[in-house]
Amino acid sequence: MPITIDYDKCCWKDEACKRCSCSGECTGCITACPVEAITRDQKVEIDNEKCTECGVCITACPSNALSFK
Repeated sequence: MPITIDYDKCCWKDEACKRCSCSGECTGCITACPVEAITRDQKVEIDNEKCTECGVCITACPSNALSFK
């Protein structure tokens, strides 16, 4: 079951963190991912080829933007 991103909830927008509580450095899901399947540029993206669907990123996301599809 792939992990999806709710971009309306996601902290990272337009190459910057928009959440005050993380001081502009939201790395929760990226740091948590054991296989480096999550990247962020303009927006956060998950490489489904690398993702093992372990769910660690879902738990690490401070804005609850990630979930199983």
